[in-house]
Amino acid sequence: MTRTIRFTSLLLLNASTVRGRLAGEIQR
Repeated sequence: MTRTIRFTSLLLLNASTVRGRLAGEIQR
């Protein structure tokens, strides 16, 4: 269970960072 939670949390963090990068590029 802990492994799955960590994996999902990492995926969520990666998705959030990608969204931030895309938003920054669009704002440019």
